[in-house]
Amino acid sequence: MTVLQPAVLQQLQASLEAHRRGDLSAAERGYRAVLGTAPDTLDASNLLGRLLVQTGRAAEAVPLLRRALDRAGKQPGLWLSYTEALLAAGHIEAALEAAETVRGLSPGDANAVYIWAEAQRMAAAWDRAEQGYREVVTLQPQNAAAWLQLATCLRILGELAEAVNAAQRALALAPQAPECHNNLGSLLAARGEHAAALASFDRALGLRPDYAAAMINKAASLRDSGDAAAALAQAERALQVSQGHPDAWAALGQAHHALGDLDQALNAYGQALQRRPQDPEIHWNYGLAALAKGDFTAGWPAFGWRWHKAEPPLPRRNWPWPRAARGENLAGKRILLWGEQGIGDRLLFLQYLPQLLPDLADVTLETDARLIPLLRRCFPTLKLSAEAGQPADDLLAGSFDRHLPLGDLPHGAPPGQAWLKPDGTRAAQLRARQLGGTGQKLVGLSWRSANPILGAGKSVPVAELAPLASAADCRFVCLQYGASEAEHAALRQVFGDRYVVDPEIDAREDIDGLAAQIAALDLTITVSNVTAHLAGAQGAPVWVLAPAGRGLFFYLMGEGATTPWYPSMTILRRAAGQSWSELLKMAAKRLEFLEKQPAK
Repeated sequence: MTVLQPAVLQQLQASLEAHRRGDLSAAERGYRAVLGTAPDTLDASNLLGRLLVQTGRAAEAVPLLRRALDRAGKQPGLWLSYTEALLAAGHIEAALEAAETVRGLSPGDANAVYIWAEAQRMAAAWDRAEQGYREVVTLQPQNAAAWLQLATCLRILGELAEAVNAAQRALALAPQAPECHNNLGSLLAARGEHAAALASFDRALGLRPDYAAAMINKAASLRDSGDAAAALAQAERALQVSQGHPDAWAALGQAHHALGDLDQALNAYGQALQRRPQDPEIHWNYGLAALAKGDFTAGWPAFGWRWHKAEPPLPRRNWPWPRAARGENLAGKRILLWGEQGIGDRLLFLQYLPQLLPDLADVTLETDARLIPLLRRCFPTLKLSAEAGQPADDLLAGSFDRHLPLGDLPHGAPPGQAWLKPDGTRAAQLRARQLGGTGQKLVGLSWRSANPILGAGKSVPVAELAPLASAADCRFVCLQYGASEAEHAALRQVFGDRYVVDPEIDAREDIDGLAAQIAALDLTITVSNVTAHLAGAQGAPVWVLAPAGRGLFFYLMGEGATTPWYPSMTILRRAAGQSWSELLKMAAKRLEFLEKQPAK
């Protein structure tokens, strides 16, 4: 062990004091002077390494600390600093190995466990990271940083209630830490509690006015609560403050995207990807914007990044067979298709299936049981398996050459051809019963989306449907899944006995029945939900009420009244500043022309 000369020891102490009071330039000069005189001074190497990480120069810190470890490989403090430097420099695999060494040298030490958990988090090993942070808060219940990161892990793992509790513990321990307010806000936003989330972001910004991360999160919450213009202003401010951070560019892209400014959204996403080319969330949003623009060549590869997102589409299956590669020739192969995302998305993707089936030797589709009666009629040769929490044993025992999620079916532009075959006999019976010999037109209504993230922005309050009542020669049939008695009562107030609720149709559970109901109608008027996809897929006339901007609904495209996905679909778009009621007044005028047309 090197014994330091008094002058060198005094300089090291002075440098450490400068470091503590925030005079980083003086501290760095002092540490380097010590190492110039006594190169083997481990404390100087360690402290300089930590300072370099602190000032954003982790790439310089890594070799410095590695050389120190070559001289003293059993020093836990050096290994801890080295692991932090590796993480900051983005060397995740090396950091994971170093973190294991730290834990081995300091078993039961909270700092060692914390850096180990940090390495797991950076490697997206969320289960292991959660375990690590839980161990830290057991060892140090007052460790606000560990509670903060535990909340992040729990959010990713889908435990939102526990995540909020952990974030509140962190905030109670560090009420003046803007990070704690920001994290709690992001969790509240994930639960759809945007008013409370925005208050948390404002508290974070009150403590640190130039806090770009809070600005970015605030922009997202403003966007998701329907104020895309305010989100755009917040994202622009974050971009300026952060000097072009990729997250700020991504937030700017999402704000433009929500406003329907797809060219500007694509430019912002492109800027973000230049700075962080492997970010799956940015690729995913770029793909959605490209698809809405009709750029299918760029859109589908970017759409493929969905499986790398922190919260990918569900369910996610880990099958024992290879996943089919994009563009792979599958002729003659036995394929297991499996559903992903919502019912509407599946109906959208399935229009590519008729092109694929003739070339395949054997195809099985695992899907939501509610779709099976409908698909059995549409694809008689397709083998169907009901989806459950875990894959069925008979599927796992099968012999397939490839598996393929439904979202990988699309290639190029959509075929734009009706493929869904409703039950014609049932449709005729429904029409006869619901018309009741009146000779009026039958118009279906669906006004709400159950999408947990985007549904509120797509949904229309039932009171806003009132202008349709001016179409005196129409009967209005409820197609809304989960419609409440209060909603039925409100619509009877508007339409009187022209509002029809058929007790035979359970629009949530009986998808085949809902498809037949749509086939029985002269027209369907709906928001963007399963009803819209069922109508479009069977080629039935359908008007979709689309919110202003909201280019995230890529199948509705970025502009215009038509979509290549469903030729029978007409898109009625809200203009910026226009209310749903005003849009429905326009729809009512269009109904006047329908009334003059011959009935089915």
